[in-house]
Amino acid sequence: MRKVFLFLSLLLSTALLISGCQTQTNTPSDEENEQVFVFSLAGDPATYHPDLKTDDFAYIINQNVFNRLVKLGPNDNVLPDLAESWEFSNNDKTLTFHLHDGVKWHDGEPFTSADVKWTYDTLMAEKWAKSDNFTTVESIECPDDNTVVMNLKDTDVSIITKLSWYGTFIMPKHLYEGTDQTRNEYNQHPVGTGPFKFVEHKKGVSITLERNDEYWGDTPILDKIIFSIIPDEMTAYQAFLQDEVDYLGTGVPSTNTNDFDDNPDYEVYLQLSMNRLYLAFNFEDEHFSKPEVRKAVAMGVDRQMIYDRVANGVGGVAETFISPMAEDFADDRYTMPEHNVEQARKLLEQAGYTANADGYYFSMEFSVFENGNYKEIAEIIQQNLKEIGIDMRINMMDYAIWTEKVKQNKEYQMTMSAGYQGPDVSGIAGRVSTHGSNNFMNFSNARLDECLEEALKTSDHETRKAYYSEVQKIMSEEMPMAILLDNGVKTPIKKYLSGVPLQVPDKAASGEFTYTQINK
Repeated sequence: MRKVFLFLSLLLSTALLISGCQTQTNTPSDEENEQVFVFSLAGDPATYHPDLKTDDFAYIINQNVFNRLVKLGPNDNVLPDLAESWEFSNNDKTLTFHLHDGVKWHDGEPFTSADVKWTYDTLMAEKWAKSDNFTTVESIECPDDNTVVMNLKDTDVSIITKLSWYGTFIMPKHLYEGTDQTRNEYNQHPVGTGPFKFVEHKKGVSITLERNDEYWGDTPILDKIIFSIIPDEMTAYQAFLQDEVDYLGTGVPSTNTNDFDDNPDYEVYLQLSMNRLYLAFNFEDEHFSKPEVRKAVAMGVDRQMIYDRVANGVGGVAETFISPMAEDFADDRYTMPEHNVEQARKLLEQAGYTANADGYYFSMEFSVFENGNYKEIAEIIQQNLKEIGIDMRINMMDYAIWTEKVKQNKEYQMTMSAGYQGPDVSGIAGRVSTHGSNNFMNFSNARLDECLEEALKTSDHETRKAYYSEVQKIMSEEMPMAILLDNGVKTPIKKYLSGVPLQVPDKAASGEFTYTQINK
């Protein structure tokens, strides 16, 4: 089993396989006691197409409007969703899913296996956000309306966990087939099979969902969910304290992390995860194309200083190139370099730089999006790099602009990001494989790609460890990313709430509110 370390996370981690669940019916609230659940959201979703592009603001909403074949619970466990069970063939290259009967789309049309096949076939053909997770899929068949057969090119021990996370929600074929995926009207008025129906989106104000009374699973208790758009962290926090917001989706400000520890009006949960904060370098930049420069930055940034100033005792300083939460795959032979100003300057000189009269070897821009304590972290990094002779300008920008400029167009020199590197250890591929959906560094290494591919083909633990050890060795040599922190968070839940995902981890996805109830 995995090792549990000192850090925590906002999202997810590695997975267990669970193949069945009992269905029960909850009793909806009476009209005179309408249950309206308010969730603070930091920004507006750009699109409700759940698979086309990664949209963190839409993900929590999509978990309530759409379904997947399998879903990832808040304790990183895989749960049945549209598939009530599944099994592999003897050679592990045929995966059969048995779907729930009687499922309907929100517009009343029946859901069938054809929707699954169309979603995944289109995802692979059009290279949607998580198409890299389907590289081992050869073809998909539908022997009947309630059965999906996935034929694999090679054994893929991570396929079930990949299906449980981002970018794998099943789409309505009858509304999308033959249309431009980027301009389909239902991208802004989503129709799913989930426990809640989309009602409206008031930009900059709120998104409203209502209970799906014909939901095929357990009937939701809440009448409505209102996602209140509150970009400012402290404003959202004050709304939470005053009970204007029931659930703080924007997170508790780092300075207030421990405020609820002894408060009888809250239950405090610690979520453990593989979510990590890191610097990413553009390999096509004139400076960061040089490994000495990337290593100098990694050595010049004081990770302990960042942790001491912003983490408030939660989480931990990153050391290994694969999260220690990934069972025992993290190899401590290959670790982030220790902070050393003198050695960092020597590396820059080895790269051919000479300091000017101000002591700087070169100037560069650090592209960062507005998010929590990112500005404070950027300022610490700016001071650190000044000490090693790099004149760094901070360019703070809106997340949507950052997404377009950095992730999509790769117009940057160095940036900072964070993300989940699970649920299986293979999740690291999304960050560093040549075609990884979150590899915006222009980084490519043929041997690393080979190791990642071969590690999927075996269930032998020691063989997998060997492949991932080599991945970490290459990362330590090439330094495509300088990992700073293993992120963490404490989640306070108001005592008048019950059935939030953290309280029913064997039933709900990480952001699914089917079982949530307001007890006032």
